[in-house]
Amino acid sequence: MNKLKTEVTLIERNGRTFSQRTEFFENGQISQTGVYTNGLNNWSWNIPTGIVKSFWENGQLKSEITYNDFGSLDGESKFYDTKGAMTKKSVFSNDVLIEEQSFVVVKEK
Repeated sequence: MNKLKTEVTLIERNGRTFSQRTEFFENGQISQTGVYTNGLNNWSWNIPTGIVKSFWENGQLKSEITYNDFGSLDGESKFYDTKGAMTKKSVFSNDVLIEEQSFVVVKEK
């Protein structure tokens, strides 16, 4: 019996159809979750919209990336290490990088 690898639910918003998609690692942990749409004449559902979250295999949040309804980076994007500490934060406006901060993670001995 195969484990669930991807779960998809179609949703309607403002006259457009989107897919809420959650992907899983083999160990059952969530790999990625977000809402996607398709382009004109393209039914592959590969254009991210809203916040797309990715996770490390240990369950820790890896990234939160914000897209507008047309798939352009728009808003804050945050990146984390495997222990959950933020390593970078970027702000975009319609795919243009506006601001970026990197954080040094201090490791305990």
